[in-house]
Amino acid sequence: MKQISLSIFDTFSSQCVCLILLKTGRLRDIQITANSFFRNRETDTYTLSEQILSDICKQILDIDEFIRFAGIANKMGNLEATTYRQGLVPLMTQDETSQYALQAVLRAATRQDFETNTGRLQYSIGKYEKLIRATVPILLGSNSDYESRFYLLLSFDAGSDAKSIIENKVIPYIEKNKEIFNV
Repeated sequence: MKQISLSIFDTFSSQCVCLILLKTGRLRDIQITANSFFRNRETDTYTLSEQILSDICKQILDIDEFIRFAGIANKMGNLEATTYRQGLVPLMTQDETSQYALQAVLRAATRQDFETNTGRLQYSIGKYEKLIRATVPILLGSNSDYESRFYLLLSFDAGSDAKSIIENKVIPYIEKNKEIFNV
């Protein structure tokens, strides 16, 4: 086997290079020092590392000053990564946040039953006295067979324009970086 060494200093770039190599079949086995992916040799599948998902959450927090929290949950509702705005005191415990993630993904999944009538869920928003919450499915696949493997969970300051932030900043960010999730 030919050994190739790459020096890539940021996680996003290493993620893209790895995806290209995986998708084109250029390498059979990849060992990545930064652990961007983990390979399950029994099923020959790759999963994103917590570090990559945490980096994505941090980048999403940087999109707008009104974002309080960003988390990524898998399609089973398990939180894979979370990040809070610096200096923020969370309103819920870690266990409560995990329970919220499970319920948010479950609600989003139950909406799929009506997609033939309503179209695909782009995001959902709930406004509370102390904050605004949103669930954004990260849709992967072709136009006819979209699948959500991950859900972006967000919270915003109560007085913010969450709809505008999601539509004009968050969704374009996801679209631009969608290949990261397509593992």
